[in-house]
Amino acid sequence: MGSQAELDAMISSAGSTSSGSVLSPSFLDAEARCLEPEKRLLLAVLEAAVTDFQKYATAVTGRGRRIFADADAWFASTRCDGPLDFESICQALGFDPSFVRAGLRRWRLARRREPNPSRAVLHFPFRRVTRANHVGGAAS
Repeated sequence: MGSQAELDAMISSAGSTSSGSVLSPSFLDAEARCLEPEKRLLLAVLEAAVTDFQKYATAVTGRGRRIFADADAWFASTRCDGPLDFESICQALGFDPSFVRAGLRRWRLARRREPNPSRAVLHFPFRRVTRANHVGGAAS
């Protein structure tokens, strides 16, 4: 994966990207083709947690607040004994867990400062990679 500085720059500029992605599309396209299936699965778990965190950060319903609390607790957990624990996923993907947590805190603080928080959620476009990109060596 990219360096910590590259990842920091991509996350901090996420609000200014036109695609709404936390990571730049060119970075993701290159990285997606290189990831092993297991790591793609771990990245999908991380993506889902980030989506829940962002989507429900300003929830007013009980269900939305519970989903946010679950995502927030998962990111805050320092457990690493299970394969799907946040720290285990970060270790497998080469991310610094404290860096990811800090980025989410910065995002949430910026979101709270917005006069009317939008419901826009930043997405990782890994789901756009089709099976054809991986089978038979077809690359886009």
